[in-house]
Amino acid sequence: MLSATSQLEFGGSLLRSSVFLERRLRVHVVRRDRLVYDTRYAPPARRPSAFVHLFAQLSGTLRPSGAAAVTAPCAFALAETEFDRVVPGSLTFRSHGARCTIVEIRVPADDLRRPIGLDHGPIALGPGAGDAYRALEADPSEPAVHRLLTVLGAGGVLSTDLTASVVADEPERFRRVWAVMRPLYQNLSASVSLKQIAAFAGLSLRQLGRDLTEFTRTFGLFGAGFRDAMRILRLRAAVLLLSAPDATPGDVARIVGYGSLDAMGRAFRDAQLPAPSLVQSAVRYRDA
Repeated sequence: MLSATSQLEFGGSLLRSSVFLERRLRVHVVRRDRLVYDTRYAPPARRPSAFVHLFAQLSGTLRPSGAAAVTAPCAFALAETEFDRVVPGSLTFRSHGARCTIVEIRVPADDLRRPIGLDHGPIALGPGAGDAYRALEADPSEPAVHRLLTVLGAGGVLSTDLTASVVADEPERFRRVWAVMRPLYQNLSASVSLKQIAAFAGLSLRQLGRDLTEFTRTFGLFGAGFRDAMRILRLRAAVLLLSAPDATPGDVARIVGYGSLDAMGRAFRDAQLPAPSLVQSAVRYRDA
């Protein structure tokens, strides 16, 4: 299992995130203080996949489109098109709070044992799940992830063999790539170039390209390769940070690595998103 943690204080808000990568699953533990995540503005990836998401909100509020708000703790089984790859016509939701903690587990559809779709409403997670989620929130670590997967497997929520599928020792080519990628995640660097990564890793661009292609496919990262994954990550970070109460679009463009506000505007247009100023008006966090 590969893991990394990042933290950013920005515009009167806090974003703290830990990621755990495996071949059959990805776990995100995210704390968002005074930030809004609205899937209406999730930039679509260019390639579909057969993954689904067990989305557990431990604090804060989740409001599905056209439905009443749900106060945490709550959990939903989300289709990929309702979360990572939102497409026209998908149901959407908004997740927010003065403090909002999320644990999201991305798995193949066959490994989730609950009805999939936002329209099914909140789902039951079984005995012991609440304690396991709170333990992971307090200590985002690989042992805590293992415990949560075991509890959810025993409760009939996830496949029981997910923990057994975890690879104890990753091959050298993946450890080499992650040694470079992990600091990028820790620093929320979504604008680094392949040439820079190759220099950090001591690899030729050709070898790095092969390793990154295999890495993104093996771990099911969104996008059609490294560049597409970085494009999506930067857009997602920009949309989320535009909700910070004291942020300006120019601040957001700078911190996520766009060369200028105009460059960020072009990236939003290319992704068929509204202009950054319009997105900010729709998602800005307000204490009331």
